[in-house]
Amino acid sequence: MKTLKHLAFCFTFFTGLCSYGQESPADSLSPVRKLFTTNVYKHGIKLSKGQFAFELKESSKWTRKNKIANIILPAGPFISAGGIYLAYDAIKGVPMVAYIDGETYPYVVRSLPKLLGGLALFVTGLSLVESANETKTNATNWHNEHLKEQLIKKETSFHLQFGVSQTGGLGLVANF
Repeated sequence: MKTLKHLAFCFTFFTGLCSYGQESPADSLSPVRKLFTTNVYKHGIKLSKGQFAFELKESSKWTRKNKIANIILPAGPFISAGGIYLAYDAIKGVPMVAYIDGETYPYVVRSLPKLLGGLALFVTGLSLVESANETKTNATNWHNEHLKEQLIKKETSFHLQFGVSQTGGLGLVANF
């Protein structure tokens, strides 16, 4: 039992150590998934939609996709709720009465197309929410990769100038 406690402590300690040991660029973004939304954080501070859009300004592709995601994200839960109501209404059905040989027989008419339409709306709403959250996560990943590329470019770039100086001599200037 004592060995199991030691093993659990070591596992927890080294797992925590590894997660804190991963370095990322200073201005990197972190997506955090919630139930119906993905929040984006920078330096531990939640970014608003406008701040996140400002971070994506260098890419017209991700700016456009982010605008679409901001439109479809709030629509998804409403479409899903409409699908649930439509399916409920189809299952509840319409009560009817049949008169056969002077006897009354109550029954319920249920609409299969209405039920399938409700299920389709429900799945469509969930897909819209998932698509919008996936787009935010992918845009965040693009931003972080873009930062890494810029950092590598800064670290490995240099500028050479060769020419005649003002005093008439030949010169070479190297900027790193």
